[in-house]
Amino acid sequence: MRFPLRIVAFAAAVTLTVTGCGGGTSSSPTVDVSTGTTPAVAPTPAAPLDAKAVLDRLTAAKVGLTGGAVQTEDTDPNDLLGRPNGYLSRASADMPGGDREGDKYTIDRGLVIEVFPTTADADRRSEFIQDALKGMPILGTEYHYRTGEGTVLVRVSGKVKPSVAKKVEAAVAGL
Repeated sequence: MRFPLRIVAFAAAVTLTVTGCGGGTSSSPTVDVSTGTTPAVAPTPAAPLDAKAVLDRLTAAKVGLTGGAVQTEDTDPNDLLGRPNGYLSRASADMPGGDREGDKYTIDRGLVIEVFPTTADADRRSEFIQDALKGMPILGTEYHYRTGEGTVLVRVSGKVKPSVAKKVEAAVAGL
């Protein structure tokens, strides 16, 4: 039995149309039939920053960082990495004005990046450090900067010149 060419072409077009619509994996927007509008597509949230990503971005911003290093649980001078009430990741770097003879990975050398699970955890850490420094001025001072998401605390030694610290502040604001 032979089918007219018109029917064969129509059947092929219908088959291709149906097969192309199946699966539900298409990323093209759908139209709400009741309103005739296309719903807004929410942007995919960016992955949260970790200390290495922040260190890389600050290094690329040319704020004067050298000797950058990501700490592990074996090299964390505070023993807070991965522990309860601690940070998720940590990195440090030397900065002009910091003490290059200071203990490795410490704020004395210039800059420390700490990433916490929540904004409240980062707030708590920053407040604890600032309160301790105010209570014992002999310990020195620090500049503290936060990313827009609030879980990243960037600490800069108070020995670093204010003009250099302002460059770090501007770079952190751009993260």
